[in-house]
Amino acid sequence: MFSSSTVCIGGLPGIGSVGKVAADYLATALECRTVKPFLSPGFPAQVAISDNLAHLLYVELKMAKGRENLFVLSGDAQPLSVRGMYSLAGEILESLKSRGITDVITLAACVGDGREKVVGVCSDVQAAKELEKAGIPLLSGGAIGGINGLLAGQAPLYGMRGFCLLGTTSGEEPVDLRAADNLLHALRPLLGLDFDINGLVIEPEEVVFSPPAYDTYYR
Repeated sequence: MFSSSTVCIGGLPGIGSVGKVAADYLATALECRTVKPFLSPGFPAQVAISDNLAHLLYVELKMAKGRENLFVLSGDAQPLSVRGMYSLAGEILESLKSRGITDVITLAACVGDGREKVVGVCSDVQAAKELEKAGIPLLSGGAIGGINGLLAGQAPLYGMRGFCLLGTTSGEEPVDLRAADNLLHALRPLLGLDFDINGLVIEPEEVVFSPPAYDTYYR
């Protein structure tokens, strides 16, 4: 489905940190290196502390080792304001466009009953048909909030296709590893990737900021 594409997979903090955990794990598994950091005055007024050092909250665009056509976007936080979200999303999409990226796939959470482990949405009819043919059930309505939704929705304005894959979660767990694991299992065949998912573990302190329910899908 994406064999001839240049793809960026992104996941920022949201419900259960589902998208963030999946994106962070993918970046590690693919041995990604940072090619561009993004800062925002809309981020929470705090710094993260790791290994006795403080650093600003940021979002990073990373490139997979040995693959110039595969990027991963991950980060510590989302802006707190709507204006900040739109501003950062636009900055990110401009950067993706300049790098020749054709497809933006964001990872998020869908609060539901668990009948489907992963569901998806696309920015155009043809892309939706391709996703459904690949075995990903499509959402027929609702809303996806925050940058994970904005990046997928605004991608066509920058000449790219937009996708959002959502891992179903109860919304009750601060970190839902099972939903993140389901997203990673769905991504592997879509992108023709081969990486081990058995090491999916996250320490509580790695979740720097838990924003409001940005990823919530409403039926």
